[in-house]
Amino acid sequence: MKKAAIIGCGMIANAAHIPAYRHLPKDFEVVAVCDLNEGKAKETAERHGIALYYSSASKMLIEQKPDLVSVCVPNMFHGEYIRMALESGADVLCEKPLSTSYKEAKELYELAEKNGRVLCACQSMRFTPDRLGAKALIDKGELGEIYYGEFSRLRRRGIPTWGAFHIEKISGGGAFVDIGVHMLDAMVWLMGNPRVVSVSGTKSANIAHGGYRSAGSEASGALTGDTFSEKVYSEEDFDVEDFASGSILLEGGKRINFKTAWAVNLPDETSITVVGDKKSVRLPEFELYDAAETENGNAEGYANPYPDEAFAGHFRLLDNIADYYNGKSELMVKPQETLNVCAMIDLFYRSAKEGREVRIEEIN
Repeated sequence: MKKAAIIGCGMIANAAHIPAYRHLPKDFEVVAVCDLNEGKAKETAERHGIALYYSSASKMLIEQKPDLVSVCVPNMFHGEYIRMALESGADVLCEKPLSTSYKEAKELYELAEKNGRVLCACQSMRFTPDRLGAKALIDKGELGEIYYGEFSRLRRRGIPTWGAFHIEKISGGGAFVDIGVHMLDAMVWLMGNPRVVSVSGTKSANIAHGGYRSAGSEASGALTGDTFSEKVYSEEDFDVEDFASGSILLEGGKRINFKTAWAVNLPDETSITVVGDKKSVRLPEFELYDAAETENGNAEGYANPYPDEAFAGHFRLLDNIADYYNGKSELMVKPQETLNVCAMIDLFYRSAKEGREVRIEEIN
């Protein structure tokens, strides 16, 4: 059994990570939780029946010596705690995005390799039945050579009005690094992880200012309705994007186009299209197209085994990590995939800031 510990006691730790660990009692024991706000750590420990809580991550790591640490702090602090955990001898499961900096992401994976540890990004949205089913078809060659993809992840009115998602110095960005990163990861994985060449992107905040009215916490990502946050949203503090769009050039002339939003005057949408020279697939409908016909793909063998869990992807990711520890499978989220995604994030924000296409050579 592996000893697990949690750094950061917000919504994603309480509603996703801890329940997913507790679902695998033969594989993991959550021995302690930590938050800079000691009261929040205490409340989380008591809520889940965890014996120990800390306000100092370094003290927790020294005293408890966990095998695996979930890093669930805001984005801009991921690197600090990943380093701390890796250097303590633990493997790390870090919430997305691993980093908004390609340089930092490379350094973190180099540190993990140097210390002989595992570093895994919590890209939990690969595990939907339609995406797993589509990946199986792609890997069997049924779509042929993949040369184009696009995704849309839109909330009509879903800006998180809890936590600090809306503050750049804490979150590093807005809609693109919150919900867009899941789609970006799934898109890159489905396409076979072709290396990014350049990104051209734009971002804006046209809805966030001027009397924004939220559709509620569930619509903004707190799927259980609980936010576990002491911070209060302030429109005056909002300095990130509520809308992002762009185009990503990949090696071999492949391309991804995208749009993602916390708030936009369009219907809610979560869609992916992968285009191959034999067939194309549209998700989540799982419609397959060739020159003459349209057919429905079959995702029955990839049904969600956790239909009652709001964050089923976290459960499936922990299942995969448990299988890895038990020698049954490889890790599904691989370092080179996450590094590619981090490069795309870095390039996107540089492009949006400078108003031009930015190439990978500029951040290597």
